[in-house]
Amino acid sequence: MERNEIPRYIPDASVALKWFIEERDTSHALRLKELFEKGRIDLEAPSLLGYEVASALRFHPKVKVTLKQFRAVTEALVDMQIMREPTHLEWLTAFRLSLDNAISVYDAIYLGLAVSRHSKMVTADTSLLSKARSPQAKGSLLALTDLTLSI
Repeated sequence: MERNEIPRYIPDASVALKWFIEERDTSHALRLKELFEKGRIDLEAPSLLGYEVASALRFHPKVKVTLKQFRAVTEALVDMQIMREPTHLEWLTAFRLSLDNAISVYDAIYLGLAVSRHSKMVTADTSLLSKARSPQAKGSLLALTDLTLSI
């Protein structure tokens, strides 16, 4: 099976953070990463993911990350080769989704990528999930815990 024929998911920072820090539903996030590493699914994310994970690590309420640990996390994210700059069309889609769903552009860029790439954005952010109003957002947004990964 070709890599472009396999399911594609767009994880946001709430999911990616769980790859490195034990939190609620970490097992679901690790399963997503494991399937990617085995080539059974594809993951893609805007470059914003790196910044958001870095900030979440810096200000995590329960875990204090050392510089050495931070370096390991950022190297792991870069090595996964899932982050890229959004296209102009993806930015426009994200902005429209931000307006239609009253969500931040930060959240909408992940969603815009999912819509443009005909894939699903995966999030552990329950607040974001509750804000999805438009058919495009509802059809492209998936809760981490609702993700069926029996692939």
